Amino acid sequence: MLTNILGALLLFPFIILVVLIIVAKKIGLPKKKRIGWAVDWTTPFMVLTVLILIRAIWDAWLPILLIGILCLVAIGFAVIERSREKEFRTSWVLRRTWRAYFLLLTTAYFLLFITGITVQIIRYVN
Repeated sequence: MLTNILGALLLFPFIILVVLIIVAKKIGLPKKKRIGWAVDWTTPFMVLTVLILIRAIWDAWLPILLIGILCLVAIGFAVIERSREKEFRTSWVLRRTWRAYFLLLTTAYFLLFITGITVQIIRYVN
């Protein structure tokens, strides 16, 4: 039973996001910070979910590819920050990068979810 619950949480990380938003409200975080706090804590689960979906669809374990893409995003934000500002703000770059990871991984999650359903339907028909 515990395995099923953990599996559902990893497959549907938005359950974790909603639970964390509720927890943020209970611990008294201001409204403006609740979503950001929940997104920050959900991002690692999104990484695992995307890796698990890739593995389930194509039977390929590609953490190096995902880590490479995430590093390129971080480098891109660092280059943008360096070209815009005289003083490099590491905290700004890390915060923006982490939030961009969430958006990128959420998009990948939905695309992989749709792709997985489509592949399974095609396999079933054939």
